Amino acid sequence: MNADPRPGLVSPVSAEVISVAAQLREMETLPAERRDAVLNRQLAALLDHAWTHSPFWRDRLPPRTDMLNFEDLPVLSRADLRDHAAEMRSAHVTGGVRVARTSGSTGMPVEIVNNEPLFGILFAAQYLRHHAWHGFDADRDILSIVDTDEGVQEAGWSHTLAELCQTGRRFRRNMARHSPEALLAWLLDQTAPYLITTASMALRLARLALDGPRRPPRLEAILTFGEVVRDEHRDAVRQAFGARIVDSYSCEEAGWLAFQCPRHAHYHSLSSTVHVEIVDDDNRPVRAGEEGKVLVTALHNYAMPLIRYDIGDRAVAGAPCDCGLTLPVIGEILGRERSFIVLPDGSRRLARLTGEYWRTIAPVTEYRVVQYPDTGLEAFVCADRPLAAGEVAGLADMLRRVLHPGLDIRVTQIDSIPWESRWKRIDVVRTDRPREDRP
Repeated sequence: MNADPRPGLVSPVSAEVISVAAQLREMETLPAERRDAVLNRQLAALLDHAWTHSPFWRDRLPPRTDMLNFEDLPVLSRADLRDHAAEMRSAHVTGGVRVARTSGSTGMPVEIVNNEPLFGILFAAQYLRHHAWHGFDADRDILSIVDTDEGVQEAGWSHTLAELCQTGRRFRRNMARHSPEALLAWLLDQTAPYLITTASMALRLARLALDGPRRPPRLEAILTFGEVVRDEHRDAVRQAFGARIVDSYSCEEAGWLAFQCPRHAHYHSLSSTVHVEIVDDDNRPVRAGEEGKVLVTALHNYAMPLIRYDIGDRAVAGAPCDCGLTLPVIGEILGRERSFIVLPDGSRRLARLTGEYWRTIAPVTEYRVVQYPDTGLEAFVCADRPLAAGEVAGLADMLRRVLHPGLDIRVTQIDSIPWESRWKRIDVVRTDRPREDRP
């Protein structure tokens, strides 16, 4: 965001966004004890409201909950949210509400209600902070390859930045309507320094660019969201475009959860607006360097309180950071709980597969590994040509070597993978659906 003062007439909503962003900036560097004191006050107010105005929470929470026992409160499951959404809603809501529905990528779609316009103001204010953290210049154009409308958007970065006379435009392409080859051809003709897309699309474009005859454009940053970012993505983007990946972590239920650190590849959770916990199987906090499931408490959703909500993700807790921000650290986002495969002994393991595992054996362009209730795995693959029997066997051997030698694995080549979402892709998933014709 350009720091030079320029005249601009902003709307009342944008004025609120700017004011809230300034408050968030102050919170980002508070000493931990002061930050925790603010967080405890916010949690106490939310719990009191939930107990008073929500039938679901009145039955679930003790009256006037003691904040020292917050970590003893029960975890809210996705099934709870699905089955008790009506009772969870507050009987006392000021202003309007915003209804959001998840895509169902976890296998269980849910509906969430948020306060409006408060949710929008907080979302936009954190967006301004994200750009400030990473030094993006909103006077410059940005490209967008996501599941969206196409064409040029004059208020490219945000309406608030446009009202502040930040003149960057957004040039958009819908990733579901065009092939990766066509998207790369479009990208090669652009001059904007920034691109917004998913991690999987960034990787696909980078590989196509590295293999293509034309020199790829030099980008400064690719802003990713919605998928897990691995070293494979960062390395390919750096090699192809000379760019860094700047990732953000969010969920439909609560909005922004964390932004990538300005200095490192880990993340800072946005504790001014959401309380993120990483806990073990007993719902107790893990230590730095340990992995656990992600619980989220939306601090300002008084329309439908979400308290210690298990969003279905796994992450690694991080240690305090040296970047100047004192916000809590998420060391690594591992992905969906459903992306952990079950081994023959009943334990779970994150399936850390990268494209290089596949391409050293066969020209695989896309893949998805599905584990069925009997723990058998099937790898669905797309390739540039029909695969030979030896290549199929080689892929199965690779999966046994990388995942576990005792797994029952089958590789099936198909023309296209039926992703649950048109743009958000989870490449390893467990399903409750049996495979009837599995040998």
